[in-house]
Amino acid sequence: MEGLTPRNTSSKNLQCQARRLVSAAISLTNLFAEEASRLNRRDEASRLKALYFSIRRQLYWAKSNEDAASYGYSQANLVVSLGGLVVGGAIKMISKSELLSAFSDNLFASLTDKQRPFGMVLVCIGPGGLPDDTGVVSISRLARESNRAESEVINALQAHGYLLLSEKDFSLLVDRLIDAVQEGRLLLPVSTEKLSELKTSGLIRLKSEN
Repeated sequence: MEGLTPRNTSSKNLQCQARRLVSAAISLTNLFAEEASRLNRRDEASRLKALYFSIRRQLYWAKSNEDAASYGYSQANLVVSLGGLVVGGAIKMISKSELLSAFSDNLFASLTDKQRPFGMVLVCIGPGGLPDDTGVVSISRLARESNRAESEVINALQAHGYLLLSEKDFSLLVDRLIDAVQEGRLLLPVSTEKLSELKTSGLIRLKSEN
């Protein structure tokens, strides 16, 4: 029986060592998981930052295009208005008819009073969520092309599940999302439903016109 004592002791030592190894392995696994999670959060935060700068560039070019379109329209409208003024003045000069005089007034007014929307450019987040379905949309251009008011275009996009934000609101939103991602409270992509919940917090305002 005495010969069993060293064997029992050795077995207990092996069991203790095995338990320590298992514990160490579990700790390493947890450390690896934590590091993987940290790297993933860092990558997702980087994706959001890259998206922000991409959207800023898109906004810059879209606004520049709107400025150019507005300038071109103003110049063309000026030429047409001056032409209308000359025609209207000529009609008045050569005619004493009140009917023709009224016609010239209406012609001039119709040429100079036409207004076309320019300059409204917003960040648009589609049903696919952020960042994969995020871009820039010129509300004014869509309004001009469809001959509708800007508010109608906005309402139509929102009715189809699109979220529209100004550049300032988008910046605030991205800052908040980056914080949430880095703290492990949020994973990408972010659905439009989740973004709508953020809207109710008051930090961001979704663009809306009535």
